[in-house]
Amino acid sequence: MNQQVLAQKKETVSELNDILKNSHSAIIVSYSGLSVDEINKLRHDLKEAGAKLSVRKNSLLKKAIDEDGLSSLDSALKGPTALVTAVEEGAGLKVLNDFYEDHSKKFAIKGGVIGGVYCDQQKLAELAPIGTKANALSILLSTMQSPLVQFALTLKALAEKAPQA
Repeated sequence: MNQQVLAQKKETVSELNDILKNSHSAIIVSYSGLSVDEINKLRHDLKEAGAKLSVRKNSLLKKAIDEDGLSSLDSALKGPTALVTAVEEGAGLKVLNDFYEDHSKKFAIKGGVIGGVYCDQQKLAELAPIGTKANALSILLSTMQSPLVQFALTLKALAEKAPQA
């Protein structure tokens, strides 16, 4: 094999290793049959959500994934695949899930790793409405505050109805 080609492949694997090491989530998707415009729209929406879609050869992606200890993703590397990475856990999941719902015949979410835990397509779909970690904390806090708010409103209503002393 040409030394220049080999060096280029090693550089690509090194770039992928850096991306994977700096990412909290890595999701493998299949884009077979999507038009260039559809892929560009997906890339744009993912970028706005804090995620990035990159297309690389499966053999190079497999090498980088194995070097980073994410070998649970190896089975997803069949056919045309792309890697969606995000620095923040859960970033881009909602975008991927919405895109899948609109393009389910041409697009598939094969699986991913979030925070070191492997998730299949079903688990990723369950996590999609939660979104980022900040959004999950927001949902948790609003759930925790709800009973307190209701209690305060009830006390206020009782105080307003009570006769003046």
